[in-house]
Amino acid sequence: MRSVDNPIKVSVFGAGYVGLVSATGLAAIGHQVVCIDVDAERVERLMLGEVPFYEPGLSELVTECVAKGRLRFTTSSHDAIAHGEVLMIGVGTPPLLDGSADLSQVINVAQTIGGLLDHFAVVVVKSTVPVGTSDIVRQAVVDAARASGEAIDFAVASNPEFLKEGDAVRDFMQPDRIVIGSSDARAIEILSAMYAPLCSSPKVLMVMSERSSELCKYASNAMLATRISFMNEIAKLSDAVGADVIDVQRVMAADPRIGAKYLSAGAGFGGSCFPKDLRAIVAMGNDNDMNLNLIKSVIEVNDAQQNVLLDKAMQHFGSLKGKRCAIWGLSFKPETDDIRDAPALTLIRRLLAEGATVVAHDPLVKWLPMFSSIAPNLFEIV
Repeated sequence: MRSVDNPIKVSVFGAGYVGLVSATGLAAIGHQVVCIDVDAERVERLMLGEVPFYEPGLSELVTECVAKGRLRFTTSSHDAIAHGEVLMIGVGTPPLLDGSADLSQVINVAQTIGGLLDHFAVVVVKSTVPVGTSDIVRQAVVDAARASGEAIDFAVASNPEFLKEGDAVRDFMQPDRIVIGSSDARAIEILSAMYAPLCSSPKVLMVMSERSSELCKYASNAMLATRISFMNEIAKLSDAVGADVIDVQRVMAADPRIGAKYLSAGAGFGGSCFPKDLRAIVAMGNDNDMNLNLIKSVIEVNDAQQNVLLDKAMQHFGSLKGKRCAIWGLSFKPETDDIRDAPALTLIRRLLAEGATVVAHDPLVKWLPMFSSIAPNLFEIV
């Protein structure tokens, strides 16, 4: 990795997981970065060097970039938009009731940009969004500018993130692919220069249409989730026929066409991406009159898998009433404190419903108010 010769002024909207890692990574390679968030308390903490979530190496990198004057934080949209040649949208896209992505935060940022922008900038959609969102963002910027009586010049690009929680800093600094989706030559040139220090070879940078770029993140996560659900089905079959799934996995992983990654059986996948993104893919299929049966099956297998551990305990003990159960690990994966859609939470709910007492331990998760409040005498974290 090398530093940039000509730093680019970048403003990143959203100091959550995607936004903060992206802002810090870009500052680390020499760009001048402003990270904006509407949460004043979060911004205050970040200005003091306090990262609001655990990600290995991120806190140290934030402190280093702030000390070098490459990274600062603000709540001011005027400040961020005036600063940025690249305006990167990294806000959340939580699921709606039908599984589709809620784009309200993305659109709000686009409207704010349209109302305040007075110079050329590349508006980059970094958030995970459904296909066609770049068009929505473009129109939102245009409409807001028109409403304020301004004619502005800007470009739009899709630039999905491929960060794994627990390994996000390394993923950003040593990427295996950087995707730029745009039909605007100016956007492609500026973003290619912005990411140049991270490109270990020309193959790392992949330029394509906005729509292809938007689908890439969803397709990648769907493939990884499919491997997990597939292996969990093989694990259940192994139990039924008396085979050892670890041996089966070992043989499968030795095949170079398959490989070993995302091939471990377990309690199912969780976290902020896989469950949300698979539901969003199904919703996209529905919107286009497509029945994505494979993706639906992956979700169904995962939902069922989260009951497997409790079912095994019930088969062994008959009843769990009065039993004291230990849960080792609460986050959805190692090296993170993220408990969003974590399988452990489903297991704890069912154990408590069966009358068990639950004692849980996680090296990073220290507090689960949803259980401590509803079952203070039956649940504790040690």
